[in-house]
Amino acid sequence: MAVVTLFMSDRDQSKTFTDKKEADQYDKMLELAENVSAWVEAKIDGLTEQQVEAIGMLFAENKDQLAKAIKGKPEVLLTETTEASNEADKVTPIAVND
Repeated sequence: MAVVTLFMSDRDQSKTFTDKKEADQYDKMLELAENVSAWVEAKIDGLTEQQVEAIGMLFAENKDQLAKAIKGKPEVLLTETTEASNEADKVTPIAVND
């Protein structure tokens, strides 16, 4: 019987990893998302909790693209959006027949 070491996220107990580095990166991303959410909530009135959390996760998951944009290449954000949109256009919905 093989033994597999699992690493659990400190911030999301339901998430486990087989690599400590991945677990640490995930925890750092969640910490960034939490801090961005708190910052956005303090700066913008009228957002729901779900909206604030979604914005926090969006920023945390795309921190590299945001960093590039802030450093003088704002087109990076539009390029990423256009590529994702083009990929979505290639998907054909499947109809379920009853």
